[in-house]
Order: sequence, then C-alpha cells, then structure tokens
Amino acid sequence: MLLCIETATKNCSIALWDGQQMVATRAERGDRFIHGERLHVLIKELLEEHSFSFNALTGICVGKGPGSYTGLRIGVSTAKGLCFASGIPLYSVPTLGCFDFSNCTTPFVITVLDARRDEVYAQVWRLGEDGLTPDGAVEAVIITDDSWKSLQNEQVTIIGEGAEKIDQFMTHVPKNWQLQANSDPDAKYMGQHLSVLPIAEDVAYFEPYYLKDFVAEKSKKKFF
Repeated sequence: MLLCIETATKNCSIALWDGQQMVATRAERGDRFIHGERLHVLIKELLEEHSFSFNALTGICVGKGPGSYTGLRIGVSTAKGLCFASGIPLYSVPTLGCFDFSNCTTPFVITVLDARRDEVYAQVWRLGEDGLTPDGAVEAVIITDDSWKSLQNEQVTIIGEGAEKIDQFMTHVPKNWQLQANSDPDAKYMGQHLSVLPIAEDVAYFEPYYLKDFVAEKSKKKFF
C-alpha cells in the first residue's frame, strides 16, 4: 500500500494506492496554502476512515515538482519525515504528470503550472499506442506568440492553471488548441506512473525539483 502526496499547487491532496487500484483519496484546496496546517491531518483522517494502520504502508510517493516552493517543501518534508521514521522507501513522480489525462484524445498534451509573471512550468506529452509519454524536458516557458511554435498547427490539449496565462499573454491562441485551466495535479492520478515502481529516492538527500531559484517577495504589511 502506497501513500501518495501531491502539494505542488494550492491543491493539497493525498491518496492510497494498492498496486494499480486507488483505495481512497482526500484533497483540499484554498485561496492560500493550507498544506502546513492540513496535510498531516488529512493523512491521519484518511487512514482512520478506512481502518488502515500506518504500518500497512510499504512506501510513500510524492510529487517532486516543479511548482510552488512552499507547497513542495511541505510535501517533500512530510514524506521524508514519515519514511525516515518508519523505515519505508520514498518514491517520487513528476508533478506535471499528475493530471487527469483520461479524456485527452489530441496527439499532444501540454501540462502547465503558474511560474509567476509571464512564465509557466511546462511539459509536452505525446499520445501514442502506449498512452502519453514525455516529449522533451520540463521547462520554464515565457509565454509569447512563439511559445511551442512547432505545435501551433497541431491538435493540442493544454491542462493546468497555467492555461490562463496562455490565454492572457498570447495574442492569437491557435484555434486547434483546447485550454483546460480548471485542473490541478492530484495524488489520485499518480497511479498512472506506478505500474512499475520508480527507483527509490535517498531519503536523506532527496530534494524537490524546483526548476527555478526561490525568490522571496517583500512583505506588504506595515509594521510601523
């Protein structure tokens, strides 16, 4: 039984997977990051609700990013702490692969997450006989009319909150592109990466895949 955790966006989600079968899932999404307050509570509630002991877990799988620095740090820290304390392996999967692809029928899919300003974190996927497979590397893409120029004559589905930026910063979105902005990465979709378990991570040294350096914003609060 694997506990899956995905916290790279404001969607804080967990799921229990038994092989290829999802046993249970919970998720909460807010206007702000609730992960620090709610993640451990959600795990405890989910296990108790389905009468599972923590000792029944054979490993933990976490979405490794890219995404929010805060969200990733909380999710990965939680996963590492639980694995270290219980002696079970830690696995990771790419956050940009934790979307619902079940209704995607276009030859290409691009998953996109907000990377602030006019950028998105993006992964291009190609639909083939074996389903969706990555087509190139994960990138931080500045949105312009030339973004993904090689795909602008292709049938493409774009999934994720970053789709809103494509609509905002591209003056002419190709007519054959479908934008699905109302979709979040979620632990309940991690099973599509777990038919063969990835190589276990080193619990002591594993770090999230931030892709970009963290930039602290100046507080807008007035203290004096």
